[in-house]
Amino acid sequence: MRERPALLTMVLLLAGLLCVGGGCDAVEVARQSVETWQHSLTAKVSEQAEALEPLGELQPAELRKSGVVDGDTLRLVGFDKSVRVLCLDSEEALRGEELERAEADWEGYQKERKGKGRFTRSYGTFVGNEATAWAREFFGGRREVFVEYASERHTRDFFGRHLAHIWVREASGEWLNFGVEAVRAGWSPYATEYGHCEPYRGHFEQAQREAQKATRGIWRDGVRGYDDYPKRFEEWAPRARQIGLFRERLGDHPEVIELGTDTAMARLRLKVGGRVVVFGSVDRYSPRGRPPKLYLRHRYREELMVQAPGPVRFADMTKSDFEPREFVYVEGKVEMFRGNPMVVIDAQSFVRSGDDPPELSP
Repeated sequence: MRERPALLTMVLLLAGLLCVGGGCDAVEVARQSVETWQHSLTAKVSEQAEALEPLGELQPAELRKSGVVDGDTLRLVGFDKSVRVLCLDSEEALRGEELERAEADWEGYQKERKGKGRFTRSYGTFVGNEATAWAREFFGGRREVFVEYASERHTRDFFGRHLAHIWVREASGEWLNFGVEAVRAGWSPYATEYGHCEPYRGHFEQAQREAQKATRGIWRDGVRGYDDYPKRFEEWAPRARQIGLFRERLGDHPEVIELGTDTAMARLRLKVGGRVVVFGSVDRYSPRGRPPKLYLRHRYREELMVQAPGPVRFADMTKSDFEPREFVYVEGKVEMFRGNPMVVIDAQSFVRSGDDPPELSP
């Protein structure tokens, strides 16, 4: 078995993270968090007989010193950017001035950070500090981890971070998927904003049911963390459905370009002058622009612009009303604008909802 920090050491670490400024029994809170983690690692999944093992190609890697950024992000030796663990969305950690503000007035801080927008937001919480401490304990004493990319075409996220499952192997030979164990311990929901975690979906879903039933981590009452998980699930559900439909029907189609993938912009450049079908999520819509424009998300500061220069308008398309974050299919001609590819719609084009994939010949 790997070496594990002494319980007292972990208690002191959590005490420092959770109860800066006094006003609570830091040692007791830390002790309970350690016990919750230990129980979640040893709990067995009664509804699934098969063991969870890696199904894809694994790349050995070493966790950097202080390599746990937070509950869902790691830094590994030899990786240019951090690794964002797939299908996790742990709460952000509180640090510095934010920690002091939250400790002084949690309700006021949370109200300010949640904002008044229609979508949920990420922000630092005390639960985020617990999730970070739990991740550090999970990897404590481990020298080697294993990286599994879910797709050769989608190895980076919106900010250029690596997207992968992280595995560790116990001395007994048992494999542990860090993401599944984090959900089982209650330090993250099973996050489907970017699709379901096939082929491990069943394990993630069971781990979340187990954590909810046992009221672990984020599922405890009265914690200083996000209080809007039902709304987050409502936001994620249509995205997961639309991504699932795309992958099922058109994910491998040679003429369909999925934005957000590593090769999307290169493929668009190779198609300049030709026609494509693009699948991506709406960032913003400018119907009064000259010409009207629809912007689809790809990477940070790198959108795909869709123009309707006329006489065909977005209002003439199958779909002409756009909600931020929803997925759409756009068919049109690829042209260049200021050094970047864009898609121009015309009389042959269509714009369809992510719930309505087009019928395309193989």
